[in-house]
Amino acid sequence: MNKTLVLAVLSLACAGISAPALAHGDVTCNGGPQSGWKPIAELQKDIRKKGWTIRKAKTHRDCYEVYGTNPQGDGVEAFFHPVTFKPVLILKRGKVLYKAPVPATR
Repeated sequence: MNKTLVLAVLSLACAGISAPALAHGDVTCNGGPQSGWKPIAELQKDIRKKGWTIRKAKTHRDCYEVYGTNPQGDGVEAFFHPVTFKPVLILKRGKVLYKAPVPATR
C-alpha cells in the first residue's frame, strides 16, 4: 500500500471518530399512548407565541420533534413532551442547548 493511500484512509478514519454522535437517537418523552396526546398544531401555536419559528414539526417515537428557530435565534432541533409541551431536549447542530432533568427513580 502506498503512503498516500494509507494517509487518506487514516484521515477518513479520524474524521469519523471526531464526528459527533446523533444525540437524539435515544430521546424519549414518556408521552404515554398517542390517544392522550394533545394535537401537534397546539404545540406549534404555543411555541410560536413564545417566539419560535417552525420549519417542520413531526412525531418522533413518543415525542414531538420541531425543526426551527428558538427565541434566541438559534437554528435548532427540539423535542417536546406531547401532553405537557415541556421541552425535553433542544439541540443546535448536535450540541445540547437544553436537556430536561431525568426524574429520580426508586
